[in-house]
Amino acid sequence: MNYCENCNGRQILKFFNLIHTRILSNYEKLIQFTENFTIEYEKEKLSLPYHINIIDELHINENGHSRILYQLLKYQNSKKEYEFLQYLLKYIQTKYKKINFHIKNPQITQEQERIDLWIKDVDYAIIFENKIYNAIDQEAQLARYIDKTIAKGYDKNDIYVVYLSQSGQNPSDSSWGNYKDTFQKRYINLSFQNDILFWLKEYILPNIRQKDYFTQCAIVQYIDYLNGLFNLRTINIKMNMNLNKMISDHFELEKCKNDQERFNSISDIINDMNNLIKQMELMKNSYRKNIYEFWRQDIKNRYPNLKPYTDSIIVGISFIIENKETWIYINNDTQLYCEIQFNNSLPNNERFIEKSSIMSLKDILTKKNDFCIWEYFDINDFDGAYNCFLEVINRCLSLIKK
Repeated sequence: MNYCENCNGRQILKFFNLIHTRILSNYEKLIQFTENFTIEYEKEKLSLPYHINIIDELHINENGHSRILYQLLKYQNSKKEYEFLQYLLKYIQTKYKKINFHIKNPQITQEQERIDLWIKDVDYAIIFENKIYNAIDQEAQLARYIDKTIAKGYDKNDIYVVYLSQSGQNPSDSSWGNYKDTFQKRYINLSFQNDILFWLKEYILPNIRQKDYFTQCAIVQYIDYLNGLFNLRTINIKMNMNLNKMISDHFELEKCKNDQERFNSISDIINDMNNLIKQMELMKNSYRKNIYEFWRQDIKNRYPNLKPYTDSIIVGISFIIENKETWIYINNDTQLYCEIQFNNSLPNNERFIEKSSIMSLKDILTKKNDFCIWEYFDINDFDGAYNCFLEVINRCLSLIKK
């Protein structure tokens, strides 16, 4: 290697080190600003006028929002028409011109087969995936829901996917599995901020009959809750102005020549923040994997004589109850859940749990279908899920002894 090549190599290394240092410096500034912003945000919240919203006080999770939407979509008027569902489908048809739905005999479910909302009508099926709090997509999550819908007898060309995010995010490519290209024309992106709020305010609220007082109250509260979630309440105007000024001052937006430059500057800052968040998500997922690995090792130590069950689950145990292989495991979708079921390779008539001894666990595993019972936990409630898992194992061991 000659001198010039050495020189060029040093220059390139120096250039990359400079970029690296600049990126780290930007991240440090963003983290510091985030800390300062959070302090100021909490101060501003304390100065807001008194305001109470029942949903605010209940601190509902994604399932809570799905339950509210489920109650609205299954609403029927005096003519037995699915009025609110019709309004939503009409809104979707207005936004996506080539999509048409005709309501005939819809079967509307919530959390069946772990699908947040599921509409199965005569000629089509709609899968709703609720990500109001921007939960991370699980690997092949939408693909699994599509497969489950196909298993119900629907052609994939008659299946639609509605991705309900907070502000218009799209699902990850990995969530689609091999279905992304196939569903391009049957994928519907809706956001709570821009679409659900508009549907509630413009389609539903003006059309509620006076006699449906409690329905009206519920919808008014839900609209107010969503307005609060997105800082759209009237009482938030002053707070938003103060916070906007803080952002503008910190990033010197007033030095920009015009709004277009300010827009571009804010866009660059958002991109930097998104990159920082992605890096933090990688770290968080690494810690999560370490927790799961600790569980696997702990189970081996606690129950050395039990057979581990490992089939795309986080941690599991397999043993014999009622002469049938039984699986107990923790897995995750948008939430952690602890579940027990008989081996799913058994014929269906041998997998029914209703009259089995494992139904004695229904006090701690409160959700059920024909073939399994389970309990949900927040995606970050590691202690809750794992302690439940251990209790289920110990209770099952007691059943076997009896």
